[in-house]
Amino acid sequence: MLLVVLMLATGSYVGFRVLTSDQDQQDAAPPAAGSQATPDPAGTGPSPVEPTAAPVESVPQPAVVDTFPLGREPEGVAVSPDNKTVYVADQNSKDVHFVNAATGTASAVRVPNTPRFLAVSQDGGRLYVSLFENDFTGNGLAVIDTASRKLVKTIRTGPRPFEPAVDAAGRIWVPIHNAGRVEIYDPETLTEDGRITVPPNPHWVVFSPDGRTAYTANHESSQISVIGAEDRLVKRNIKVGRSPHALAVTPDGKQLIVTNYDVDTVEIYDTSDMRQLHKIKVGREPQAVMISTDGVHAYVVNEGTDNMSVVDLKDGKVVSTVGVGDSPRVVAISPDGLRLYVSDGRGQSITVLRTSKE
Repeated sequence: MLLVVLMLATGSYVGFRVLTSDQDQQDAAPPAAGSQATPDPAGTGPSPVEPTAAPVESVPQPAVVDTFPLGREPEGVAVSPDNKTVYVADQNSKDVHFVNAATGTASAVRVPNTPRFLAVSQDGGRLYVSLFENDFTGNGLAVIDTASRKLVKTIRTGPRPFEPAVDAAGRIWVPIHNAGRVEIYDPETLTEDGRITVPPNPHWVVFSPDGRTAYTANHESSQISVIGAEDRLVKRNIKVGRSPHALAVTPDGKQLIVTNYDVDTVEIYDTSDMRQLHKIKVGREPQAVMISTDGVHAYVVNEGTDNMSVVDLKDGKVVSTVGVGDSPRVVAISPDGLRLYVSDGRGQSITVLRTSKE
C-alpha cells in the first residue's frame, strides 16, 4: 500500500516508549529540541463557541493566503470549535503543535509515540491523537487537555489507529487499520466501550449530522461500511472504487463523498439508498476530503500532484485545481467556514486557503 511505503520511507524511530497499559498517564514534555514551532504565551485553550450564523458562501476557487513552516512531517490537522487554534500531528517527531490561527505562532505538546491523526471534542476541551510507530508498535490514543496543554492519558489501542472521530454523545471512535475494526472509547472513563468489526482495513470514520449513522472507509477491501451509531451494527458494506481513504458527509446529511487513493477518483453517494451519484477524476493519490460549510463544494487534497481539487457537489465535476505544498496529506476546515488548512507532509508546512469572498 502506498501509504505504508510513504510512512516507512521516513526512516525508523529510535528510543520510543511502547505503551503498556490502558491506565498509562503522562504529563506533557517540553517541545522537542530544534522544533520550528515558537512559543505562544497567550494560548489558553479554546474560548466558548458563539452561536453560528448562516453558513458563508463558498467560492469555486479558494485562494492561498498563507504558507508557514511547521514540524518535520505534518499529517493530521484539526481546528478548534472557536476557530482560533489549529492542531497538527507531526508524524516525523513526537510533537502535536498548537497553532494560533491569527498569528501563526505555535507551541508543541510531546506525546509518547509518533502522532498521526486528530479529533477534537465537541466542546473543544480535549484533543484526541492516534499514535503508532512505523513498525506498528506504540499503538495508542493520546488525550490532551487543550486549555492546560497537558497530556491527560494515553490509551492503548489495537494496531495502527487511524483518523479518530467523535460521535454525538462524545464517544471517540478509532479505526484500527491492522485489525479490521473500530474501537469506541468512553469520554468520561477513557476506557474502551465497544468494538465493531468492518472489512479490511478502516482508515476513516465520519458521522451523519444527526449522529445516527457512522461510515468507515475500508482501504484494502475497497468498501465503505454503513453503521448504526447507537446499536453499533453494520447495516451495509458497499463496494466503491479502489482503496477508499477518506470520507466526508454534507451538512444536510444527504451525500457521502469518498476518495479512492489508488485510482485517482472521488465518488459521491446518496445516503438515503447509497446509490452512486457521481464518479469524478481528480489529481493523483487523493487523500483527505472536506466539505464547505454551505455544502456546495468538496475540497480534495491530492498527494501525488501537490494540489487540491475543488468539486461542485451538485454538478459532480471539478471546478478548480489549486496548488498547495509538497505531498499534501490532510485538509481541515474552520467551523466558521472561512479557512482551509492543508498539511504538506514533505513540504514541512501548512497551507492556508480562504474559502469565501470575505
